[in-house]
Amino acid sequence: MHGFYYICGMKETDILNSKAEGIRCKEKDMASSFDFTLSKRWISGIPYEVAFWRSFYRNRSARKALFSWSQYGKECELDDFDVASFIKKLKRDNPVIVDVGCALSYMFSNIIGGEEYKVTYLDPLAPYYNKILDDYSLHYPRITFGMGETLRLHFPGNSVSMIHIRNALDHSVRPIMVIWQALMCLHIGGVLYLNHKPNEAEHEAYVGFHQYNVDCRDGRLFIWNKDESIDIGETLLGYADVKASVTQGGRIVGVITKTAEIPEDHESVKESGMYASGMLETLLTYFHKTSNALSYQSRCGFFTIGHGFMRMLPGGIVRKIKQIISGKKAEI
Repeated sequence: MHGFYYICGMKETDILNSKAEGIRCKEKDMASSFDFTLSKRWISGIPYEVAFWRSFYRNRSARKALFSWSQYGKECELDDFDVASFIKKLKRDNPVIVDVGCALSYMFSNIIGGEEYKVTYLDPLAPYYNKILDDYSLHYPRITFGMGETLRLHFPGNSVSMIHIRNALDHSVRPIMVIWQALMCLHIGGVLYLNHKPNEAEHEAYVGFHQYNVDCRDGRLFIWNKDESIDIGETLLGYADVKASVTQGGRIVGVITKTAEIPEDHESVKESGMYASGMLETLLTYFHKTSNALSYQSRCGFFTIGHGFMRMLPGGIVRKIKQIISGKKAEI
């Protein structure tokens, strides 16, 4: 039980006091820090995401195209950010670099400024992705299991130099919590680099992991969906410098530099443990229900066939189909 208290970021006396006050870690009491509905929706989106990547790796022409624009083994190039100069100025022998929510794109290179660095590729779907790599005997770095919302449980505070998140922050259950967790792990001067398609959830009709949008409004970075809109610069004021830009290709880039220490008693620290506990509870209750388990397996089959079929179609037709689906959901 002591280990459980530690993971939740709470002392045993805190638990005892909470019990004395009649506080219980039930869904209604955790509403401010954990959203069971969003978590269940995220879990139900796993089949879509896994099928997407399996269709890429199964199709040889698609896999060839993927590796042609994948950066692994090539010089690292990031939009609107000179990563080579940044790493050089750090003057650290072994800077800790993490690619969060990496999936199987390998869009963040291990070669920076002509030198090879160790990059930790982190993703909550690591077991699925590593199975895909094994199935096709590909010698790419294996993915480490981890969630953006619990980064502080994987890396000590002030230990990481750079965290890269591409097309993944908007796939998380709680994007703003991911950002806080990243800042907790970064040392002063460390950078959280974000690179995303604009408003992807809107374009993807809020299907699967696509539940949030990333946008740049008047030079400010925003994360939003139908329920909330968060100004990242305003939220991190006093702890980080936030720069947002739009590339020539229309992608949204956010460069968040940590400028001040975040107190150990910051709510993000305790929320990380509560999130891990909440996700475990969600998984247990979700799959214990027979209808959910059957629905999950049927979605696996449906999306595996669907993505495989879509992979054979021209890109223009695929985009048209998505637009039709998005339009129908908007009408609903």
